[in-house]
Amino acid sequence: MSTFTFKGISSDDLGLIITTPMIRPTWAPETDFTPIPGRARQNPHIKEWYPNSELTAYAVITDASAAELHSIYAAIRGYGVLSISTAPTEILYAYAHLPVPEAKALLMAELPIVFECEPFAYSATEKTVDFTTANPYIRVDNEGSVFCDPKITFTPNAASTDINCNGKNITVTTPQEIIGAGYPNTYSITLDCDGVLAYYTRPGGDKVACTQLTRGPFPRLHPADNYIAHSGVQAATISYRERWY
Repeated sequence: MSTFTFKGISSDDLGLIITTPMIRPTWAPETDFTPIPGRARQNPHIKEWYPNSELTAYAVITDASAAELHSIYAAIRGYGVLSISTAPTEILYAYAHLPVPEAKALLMAELPIVFECEPFAYSATEKTVDFTTANPYIRVDNEGSVFCDPKITFTPNAASTDINCNGKNITVTTPQEIIGAGYPNTYSITLDCDGVLAYYTRPGGDKVACTQLTRGPFPRLHPADNYIAHSGVQAATISYRERWY
């Protein structure tokens, strides 16, 4: 019997019994095929993006009362982290859909739950590597089967910082507020490579956008070995979740 947890709430807590095994989807980029005159086969064009995939949980409601159903429909909605018992080391980012009207589910005592899952399957454990002392570089291993976009946080000690990942360089100009304060270690700059965003964090925890102060591609970790270097910082870490097709 399968179970799932969505946004921290398990199917067991909701009184749901999953009647068929839940197997996570897989992903592949879409491919267009174009006929070419004079050729017997079509010319393929593989797109750079990956479509979402659906995962349906077929559930039976153990207590088909109106109050319990209200709780189920309130909990399983929106966007969040999904984990399933058949893949305990992975998580999915998914949108939940309840295609059956609540009144109909009350009569049926059955409830199909559709999760629209974003690419890809992520490791349930986030890895963090300190690369403050990278000299001249440090190796970062990505054991997943697909690239991942990390989060890099560093404390600057100069007017600009260069971070090099696998030969590609991004330059981050230090915000004037940090320079004016004398580069204290209570400030930090974060590169959110998945969102292609940069921001700095003040001592009180406030975050201020500074993407406009970056120049160059945001770092990306490909499968296997990656090499990270910097031009000099007080402290630096890289955090990432490995992921699979």
